[in-house]
Amino acid sequence: MPVPQTERRSESDPGAHRTSTSDPARAHRLLWILGGFRLFLATFLLMCAMLRWSALPLTESAAARLAIEAQAYLIWGLFLAGLHVLSRNRLLAFETALGAGGDLIFMAVLSLSNLHAPWLPIVNIMLIPLGVAASILSLESGLSLAALASLFVIAGAIESWITGHGTRLLPHAAFVAILFFVVTIVLYSLSNRVRISERILARQKLDLENLSQLNAYLVEHMVTGIVVFDPDDRVRFFNEAAERLLTAGGGAQAVPPAAQDILRFVRESLASPTAHPFQSTPIKTPAGKSVLPQLRPIGQQGALLILDDLTYLNEQMHELKLQAMGRLTASIAHEIRNPLSAIRHAMQLLREFPGLGAEERRLNQIALDQVERLNRVIGNILTLSRPPSHPTISLELNSWLDTFIDEFASRHEITLPSRQIRVFAIAESLRAQISPELLHQIIWNLAENAFLHGAPSADPVHPRILFRLDRHQETQAVRMGVLDNGPGIPEGLLERIYDPFYSTSPQGTGLGLFIARELCTLNGLSLRYRRRKSGGSEFYILFLKSQPAVTLR
Repeated sequence: MPVPQTERRSESDPGAHRTSTSDPARAHRLLWILGGFRLFLATFLLMCAMLRWSALPLTESAAARLAIEAQAYLIWGLFLAGLHVLSRNRLLAFETALGAGGDLIFMAVLSLSNLHAPWLPIVNIMLIPLGVAASILSLESGLSLAALASLFVIAGAIESWITGHGTRLLPHAAFVAILFFVVTIVLYSLSNRVRISERILARQKLDLENLSQLNAYLVEHMVTGIVVFDPDDRVRFFNEAAERLLTAGGGAQAVPPAAQDILRFVRESLASPTAHPFQSTPIKTPAGKSVLPQLRPIGQQGALLILDDLTYLNEQMHELKLQAMGRLTASIAHEIRNPLSAIRHAMQLLREFPGLGAEERRLNQIALDQVERLNRVIGNILTLSRPPSHPTISLELNSWLDTFIDEFASRHEITLPSRQIRVFAIAESLRAQISPELLHQIIWNLAENAFLHGAPSADPVHPRILFRLDRHQETQAVRMGVLDNGPGIPEGLLERIYDPFYSTSPQGTGLGLFIARELCTLNGLSLRYRRRKSGGSEFYILFLKSQPAVTLR
């Protein structure tokens, strides 16, 4: 997952983190800890003033003054706690600076009191607010507070020297001032490293969550069935493919028993002395699917059962085989076309030879017809290898179909009107955005296929076909179909009717329907098959992007 440039900069440059308020949760915790320290210190001093502990000998006036100062500091701590609750982490930097300033003032007031307590230990209490400020604020803000605290310490030492108490506090004050700066810098550096580590961990956690969701989605929607078992062979997880392969319409509740039966079978197969590790034989599932099970151990946590759908794999292999066959046949057709043209030219020249008899001319015509048939097959193959790129136009289909039928009838020497060719077209003028040449090739292949297989059993010599132009009842898209009165296509052959070079007629090439479907697919059309109730077949195409005209015919 790409990391934003700003985040990369923040990792490589610690100074880029000017403040940690971008991590409000961490600053929130630190402020609560500091607030607890203030309340504890105020309560401790208040108890010292009220109980007169021997460890802190106080006069009556000093104890009363300390009690007032402790109560004021307690109120100050409660005020900051209430402000933090009401601000809802919106004023973290302001709260930190305000609290540190108040702590510094309290230390100043406390040090000026006649407590008979060491002055420097009282001052050292400022290390805790300064450390929290260094962990929350920027380095400049933390150093500013350390400088104020240092000035206060040094001023106190100078004041003691001026009043005649000697210079013994000056070295200690200088050491405490340096300690303030050292603590601020060290805690800021450590806090900055913690911030960077927390951000890296947060982003890594997000990356892991995203990868986990992605893996779960891929496993759930993959074609291969996945079933996970625990050490007791209980099903812990299965994806949609496993449910589809193992369930015979009973829903997810039927998956575990079927999966356990397959797991038991696979283990018994792998336990055979002749079995190869991780290999098994195809089996039938309760849903009637043919699968190839594979078993993989998952450490000591159970087993992973992989179910490869052989039907899907066979379809993929079939598609790859068709693609390879198409490339091979296109290459062969290209090489055959030139010598075939030479043969046809030679046969045409031979036909003009005056010495040929009737029988020789008949054989010559047969050879020319077969050469022409081979040329059509080669042309179809080359069309698939190099699909035509004719420009599309808004074509008026009614008049186009009339012209096409005249051409088709003339090609088969049928005089119209005829019982062999009929037309059904609605009165609405229908249009479609398509190339006329492309549509001609698709409908011609469908019509030739119907003319070849559309003869009724009562009159096998005279095939009958029907051209239909109307709207599809379900989609309301323009439909152009070719119907025949033949015996129809058996149910067992429906899956192969679009295979190249597959034909039930010795006169067919097995390329007509295949080419028609490929051309429809390449041009956004839908070619469909329907078995007629009265017998016969219908192949029709849907113009899903058609635009009907407004005028009526």
